[in-house]
Amino acid sequence: MSSMSSHRRTSHTARRRVAAVALVGVSALLAAAVQSGAASAAPQKPVPGRIDPGAVALRLTPSQRAELIRDADAAKATTAKDLGLGAKESLVARDVIKDADGTVHTRYERTYGGLPVLGGDLVVDTAKSGRTERVIKATGAAIKVASLTPAVAAGTAERQALSAAKADGSKKTDADRAPRKVIWAANGRPTLAYETVVGGFQDDGTPNQLHVITDATTGNELYRYQGIET
Repeated sequence: MSSMSSHRRTSHTARRRVAAVALVGVSALLAAAVQSGAASAAPQKPVPGRIDPGAVALRLTPSQRAELIRDADAAKATTAKDLGLGAKESLVARDVIKDADGTVHTRYERTYGGLPVLGGDLVVDTAKSGRTERVIKATGAAIKVASLTPAVAAGTAERQALSAAKADGSKKTDADRAPRKVIWAANGRPTLAYETVVGGFQDDGTPNQLHVITDATTGNELYRYQGIET
């Protein structure tokens, strides 16, 4: 996530806002599941002003968090099988939250045929006993595309992204990195696509990056959003 020069924010339609929520919503749900105690083994009627101590997130040390992520990643093949994911799908453990009662909320990113699935994140809530209690998916659609061979050249996607960035005031002549193939799943129908990133600045001078998603079969722009560069 290079030198940048765009000076405007990209406008978002309601459709784009919905898609953005699909991309980041799972991370928010991960926190919400902990705060609400939604992953408790036996749902109970909430008592006003009373917090279930078992659903309070523990303060993990960096080493504890890293160990939990390693454990989840080591078991990812079994987890994928238990969740009924397809043969071409794999999981990558990205984050964890652990409750005082031992419940672990693990956020996974998904890949399909080795390609990252944007909008395909999921959260698995696991009880202290090891039993899976709940799965929260960013998309309910089955991840499957007809082909992983694009009909549109990567250069076409890059030119489209640069054109979009220039329309927003950017003076960049090259993308920050070559377009990468992805599976775009945030709109509900998984599609082979390219993700191209072009750098810029927000109005306050904050470095950001314009991400443009291009359909790898039709060449149509599927989505664009601004991400803050850190």
